[in-house]
Amino acid sequence: MSKVMVVGIGNLIMRDDGVGVHAIKALEALGLPEEVELIDGGTNSYDLIEEFCRAEKLVIVDAMHAGGEPGTIYRAPLKELGLQSIETITSLHEMHFVEAMKMTHMLGYDPPTIVFGIEPAEVEVSMELSPQVAAKFPRLVELMQEEILKLLQE
Repeated sequence: MSKVMVVGIGNLIMRDDGVGVHAIKALEALGLPEEVELIDGGTNSYDLIEEFCRAEKLVIVDAMHAGGEPGTIYRAPLKELGLQSIETITSLHEMHFVEAMKMTHMLGYDPPTIVFGIEPAEVEVSMELSPQVAAKFPRLVELMQEEILKLLQE
């Protein structure tokens, strides 16, 4: 079995933007095998570069604006998403996980990476998920758990 690192990204106090952090907390409650490392990535993607460099296999979960209905769940290998760097970054506080992954690759690490996303309905000050995202959240966690267990078997 190989190690799987799962990183939840988002701002817990900005409603649906915090879905990645909520997912990590839900996965912690499931008692996953010790080969699974769960990380609350929060909003400071710069700090994640070191973590990404340690990963054998990586699963990322975050809110994802992809044009679907609020609560739509997405799953794709990172390389297939075609995510672009943000050209207007002026400080490390604005760095997204895409930039952190690019820096990880520049350092010579390229862990296979699966991204789970959920279309947010509301990004505003609140620690609760919107009703649309909350309704789909159990399925998101279930799909992630299935993915993690599959990755452990590879």
